[in-house]
Amino acid sequence: MSLNGPFARPQRVIQITDLHLCEHPGDVMNSGVNTDHSLRQVLKQIRRMEKAPDLMLATGDLVHDPVAAAYRRLRALLNPLPWPIQCLAGNHDDPQLMEDVLCKDNLSCRKAVSRGEWLFVSLCSVVEGAPHGLLDEGELAFLDEVLTRHPARNALISLHHPVVFVGSPWMDAINLRNTEAFFQVLDRHLQVRGVLFGHVHQQVDQVRNGIRLMGTPSTCVQFAPRTRNVQLDILPPAYRRLQLHADGRIDTEVVYAFTEDDADSEARPTPPREQSPDRISMA
Repeated sequence: MSLNGPFARPQRVIQITDLHLCEHPGDVMNSGVNTDHSLRQVLKQIRRMEKAPDLMLATGDLVHDPVAAAYRRLRALLNPLPWPIQCLAGNHDDPQLMEDVLCKDNLSCRKAVSRGEWLFVSLCSVVEGAPHGLLDEGELAFLDEVLTRHPARNALISLHHPVVFVGSPWMDAINLRNTEAFFQVLDRHLQVRGVLFGHVHQQVDQVRNGIRLMGTPSTCVQFAPRTRNVQLDILPPAYRRLQLHADGRIDTEVVYAFTEDDADSEARPTPPREQSPDRISMA
């Protein structure tokens, strides 16, 4: 039996997002969470519970403070993992600094990678100095071109900013601004199966024209869904696992990294409370 085509082994993928590492390892967010600690616990659970993935996707806001020290510390945490990691920038990142400092060895900032029957495309939606996202003409042209070159491969697109409304007015105001242009490109390419994003610090799973649109909770703090103002949830750090089948099907699940029994209070947020957006700047 051939290992290619419809009988190929599914691609195992792990998504981590919104890591928010601070400049110093002992820094604690105003939510009460040490993001270094929460990331270590997430990675520990992944190594303990998951079969080795074919690829890990790190989808933005990899640091909270875009300084070289934070990216070096992140590289020290991720580099020992025995699988490739594809990184992209979020609004808290410095894309060029991230590429210069972080993307070495098993960490890559490549924008397109083929594995098995799948094409993985990473897009930069960062607008310098702004919390919202935008795909400029160059990114949209790249997306159209790379999908045109690989019509026979199932495609999974990753970017940081959400491409759908999530029902929280404050979050919907800082999503991807040009979703219509983005979807116009996708609609020309029937091989696109899914879109992954972060930024929302909560679980999102919608479908548009047969394409799965998936938002993933953070490795640190979650936002409560459907709130008028910024409000923290009590859900623990999380990641997403995906099985990508050769026929284009996507099996996926969000995995929370702690239970009430084994969670370390240092890695958990304080109870939910409403705050103005200038009090929490994770988004």
